[in-house]
Amino acid sequence: MRDISHTKNHRFYDEIDRLCFLSKNLYNYGNYLVRQSFIFENTYRYYYDLQKTLSTQPDYKAMPAKVSQQILMILDRNWKSFLAANEVYKQNPSKFNSRPRLPRYKNKITGRNLVVYTTQAISKRQLKQGIINPSKTGIYLKTLVPTAQIKQVRLIPRLNHYVIEVIYEKCEKQYELEKNRCASIDIGLNNLATFSCRREPKPLISAEIKPKSDKWQTVKIYKSILQQS
Repeated sequence: MRDISHTKNHRFYDEIDRLCFLSKNLYNYGNYLVRQSFIFENTYRYYYDLQKTLSTQPDYKAMPAKVSQQILMILDRNWKSFLAANEVYKQNPSKFNSRPRLPRYKNKITGRNLVVYTTQAISKRQLKQGIINPSKTGIYLKTLVPTAQIKQVRLIPRLNHYVIEVIYEKCEKQYELEKNRCASIDIGLNNLATFSCRREPKPLISAEIKPKSDKWQTVKIYKSILQQS
């Protein structure tokens, strides 16, 4: 995951703000429909039913369909978490400080909501050039992340800025380790640490500095101890 922050003076701020505002509107509208069904009909409106109902709603249509669907999926997850917690509460209220609350509305004026772009809603043409361009936006971001590894781009509202998260898949490195070589470090009170490993029959005690007196110096000493092994 890679984060990029955008404050009010950034060239993409207004567009990101508009998108998160549309996301909030759609989230609130969907939440209203689900709440009405739950409160007055004692039924839950699942994602597919909700998505079909809202597919002609202006805020839904103002964004790519895949993006609007992600917003409703987030709402669906929030409701399912509430329903699961509510069932546990009914069986054992002592586990909770209070009764689980219905998913809340975002503030009508100041509220903003997450916007998620999957790879299906990101320009493939721009990705080939190493640029992230969420569909139907003027947002262009150069990236050093291998584009084939990108899974999602998220626009996340914060208190006074927005964060663009690039979610990508990174292959796990396989290291050729010697399984018979192992070491242990015991952090001391009077000494920095006691280090022992199979190659050293006698434990090595480091007392060069007091523990926690210098964080970076401590890290350097730990590294030097490990390199000696």
